Amino acid sequence: MKIQIKMKNKKGQVGETLTWIVATILIVIMMIFFIFGASMLGGTKKIGSFRPSLTSASSFEGSDPFLKKSIISYLFLKSEPKRVILDKTLARNAEAGNFSIDYNQTKTELLMRYSKR
Repeated sequence: MKIQIKMKNKKGQVGETLTWIVATILIVIMMIFFIFGASMLGGTKKIGSFRPSLTSASSFEGSDPFLKKSIISYLFLKSEPKRVILDKTLARNAEAGNFSIDYNQTKTELLMRYSKR
């Protein structure tokens, strides 16, 4: 009689184990599917590129968002010594050719845009 009880328990354990293995495999497959989908969608995003209808000739159109953010940070700094240091650093990087667009023109455009606020 004890032998039959042990056999029933083993069958139940095997069935439950198979259920968990199948569920785990399905979860892993779904994760791979969503990660692949997210990477495909993430690869289509480009920084600094917009549809032409969203931009105009008077708006800033540059392909160097890091330069733009650095100059905006410069404009909103309250401390004058920090502004001088950041301005010198940006000018050195511009002379070294580290920016893909003109530093002085971008700075002038952003000064005009944000000085009104």
